[in-house]
Amino acid sequence: MLEAPIPPDEAKRLELLRACRIIYTPAEQAFDDVARLAADICGTEIALITLVDSDRQWFKARVGVDVTGTARDLSFCGHCITKRTPLVVEDTHLDQRFADNPLVTGDPGLRFYAGVPLLVDEGSAVGAISVADRSPRPLSQRQLDALCRLSQQISRELRLRRDLDRLVSSRPKPGLHIARDVVIGGKWRVKRELGRGGVGVVFEALDEQGERVAIKVLLPEWRQQEHVLERFAREARVLKQLTTPHVGKLIDVGNLDADLGDLPFLVLEYLEGMDLDRILNSHGRVPYRQVLAWCADACEGVSAAHELGVVHRDLKPSNVFLARTAAPDAVVKVLDFGIATSGDPTSNLSSNLTGMEQLLGTPAYMSPEQMMASKNVDARSDIWSMGVLMYQLITGRLPFPGEGGLEMFANAMTRPPLPLRAEVKAEVPADVHTILLTCLQKAPESRFPSMNELSKAIRAVAA
Repeated sequence: MLEAPIPPDEAKRLELLRACRIIYTPAEQAFDDVARLAADICGTEIALITLVDSDRQWFKARVGVDVTGTARDLSFCGHCITKRTPLVVEDTHLDQRFADNPLVTGDPGLRFYAGVPLLVDEGSAVGAISVADRSPRPLSQRQLDALCRLSQQISRELRLRRDLDRLVSSRPKPGLHIARDVVIGGKWRVKRELGRGGVGVVFEALDEQGERVAIKVLLPEWRQQEHVLERFAREARVLKQLTTPHVGKLIDVGNLDADLGDLPFLVLEYLEGMDLDRILNSHGRVPYRQVLAWCADACEGVSAAHELGVVHRDLKPSNVFLARTAAPDAVVKVLDFGIATSGDPTSNLSSNLTGMEQLLGTPAYMSPEQMMASKNVDARSDIWSMGVLMYQLITGRLPFPGEGGLEMFANAMTRPPLPLRAEVKAEVPADVHTILLTCLQKAPESRFPSMNELSKAIRAVAA
């Protein structure tokens, strides 16, 4: 048996492991669910989420074995974390590193092993997610890719646990202040600040005819971040092409004068009203007929983007706005196409924005394929998000709740949503439940084929 070598960054690796505050902690449902998902995807008896300490490997989650850990000397994933690349051993009897390992010759009698390292920081691995079997077998590339994506989800959760305090203290501090009556772009006079988001500040301004507009300006902290600038520019390009009344209208784009930092800005139609997030916070839940009316209009707005080959990727209550107009009913507007991408999985833009999506996307509304960091996200991912949004508006709760991203991911990947009757006492037609379940199918091909078809289904039930 060849013992796993000690990684050259062992001291740093162990420091990272301690900082994640997970070693030897009690079992957690989310980790258990991810391990079961790994076993299901790979078709194996055994699946493990292993953390490797200085002298012991410990199983945070396990499927198919009773022991909670072993000596590090026996560790298969010790080889995996040293090389920081996936390790696949189709038959342990034919591999000199493992042929006489007690885990092979004795209980549990491992004949197959595949592991992917959990890379937390700068390539340092604190453990691995692994699958194993008691008989030799191959592992397809598709199964290995899925295991790699599960590893990314666990690694992201570990980074969040490690960086919780650091993220709060290091969050970019808003540093943009534009005084009242400053003129932007030679024609818009600033009246007041409306609000601040993760990357921008929105101001109310008046044009030369006294018409109100909203001006969204990039925060200076992000000026040198290429991906953030691309996100900002992407929103402008998307909005410029859309003419539907159910998407916020873009009026102009430009850059502030040099003395204001040369920051890019978008001039948008001024909207009065409130977003659906405020509705949820104030009412808790909404009558299903009203939800159907709002969401059918929102579907039409997103459908117009889909027809241009653009996927929104961040549909959620705060991005659907009820705008007051002269008409008696509010007009539904879909907002924030900042992390929208081309439906082309080979697009460089799609790849470049992956990091920004992880920063600014919202796990509670992400489809399973989007959570798995797949590049093959298409319009059907937005259909899932719309289903989550409708379910939350009708019931007042998320269909796949969780205290953190990994728990939400595990629930979305492994569990069905609770039936509406379990959440809402008032009678809701069975057709509404059918629409929601169709939107929330794990497999994209089982959902509505298009946002337009979803809109038609919603209007048919509402009628």
